[in-house]
Amino acid sequence: MKKHDILRLLSEISSRLLFDNNGDENIDTPEMRLAEQIREAQQEWVRAQKYFQWVSDPELVDHAIFAEEAARRKYIYLLNQAKNQGISTDELK
Repeated sequence: MKKHDILRLLSEISSRLLFDNNGDENIDTPEMRLAEQIREAQQEWVRAQKYFQWVSDPELVDHAIFAEEAARRKYIYLLNQAKNQGISTDELK
């Protein structure tokens, strides 16, 4: 399974767990919130990479480099948080 498939699956599972059969909202867990943060951080990193490929102005290139690096570091930080909490990240790498 690819990383984006795992992240999509985690998102779908979290949605199902957030609502019971009556449509009432359940309380989400810290693990579910972290999985969502990881998914969002990965998407942010992909957007930053695309932005870097798109820009041509030298000042924007510098900005794109910094934005991509910040997004990458955030994603790695969140993966490490999951690992430190004992949440399996093997499929997310």
